[in-house]
Amino acid sequence: MRKFVTWLLACIAASSQPKAQSISSFDLLFKNSKQALYVETSSLSAIHGTMKLYERKNEHTEWKLVYSFRVTVGRTGLAKDAENLLRLPDTMPVKHEGDGKSPAGIFQLGAVFSYHDLEKLHMPFVRVDTTDLCVDDENSAYYNTLIRSDSAKHDYKSFEYMKRRDSLYEYGVWVLYNSTPVRRGNGSCIFLHVWRDENSPTAGCTAMSRENILKLIYRLDKKKNPVLVQVVSR
Repeated sequence: MRKFVTWLLACIAASSQPKAQSISSFDLLFKNSKQALYVETSSLSAIHGTMKLYERKNEHTEWKLVYSFRVTVGRTGLAKDAENLLRLPDTMPVKHEGDGKSPAGIFQLGAVFSYHDLEKLHMPFVRVDTTDLCVDDENSAYYNTLIRSDSAKHDYKSFEYMKRRDSLYEYGVWVLYNSTPVRRGNGSCIFLHVWRDENSPTAGCTAMSRENILKLIYRLDKKKNPVLVQVVSR
């Protein structure tokens, strides 16, 4: 009897733990993609997560894990993209400007950017300097847009320098969150970038070690239509 009770309690405990979702469960939402970055966190408020890079030959073959590594996300966890097709819990908050949350959902990836000239990439590339800005002012016509301050109309009061005095944006990838169309107040300037350290969250981006983002940007391939999936384990 004691053994049965021990077994029953173990089963109950196991069933209450978050369960990882299979990458294949999202196939209908990115059937044209052959590369997927899959980020999972353990709870809505967790700042740590795991990123797994999957690839496949075509939509009829299985996903293969290439590698995985630790990441950090927003300082207040994850929030769902109000416009995303991915079904997310009703209890999950909706992403908005300034909430300190990384967006949950499925997103296309844009250009790789860096402080340096990079060669042999398979993605669009932008070398950024101190005149490159990402506007996070909801009232600007350039909201959630990368601009050059020396040529754009100065209608913004808030922005991020794309070439910072630290190494956080030394290498990065633009995440096409709230991009088509851009909706004011839904959140802006979401990137994959270098972390400060493994215990430092972001303002809403997803960050990783310099070594891992370098590995990632050289692996990503526009022809494979790479996507980013961010969810909470369940």
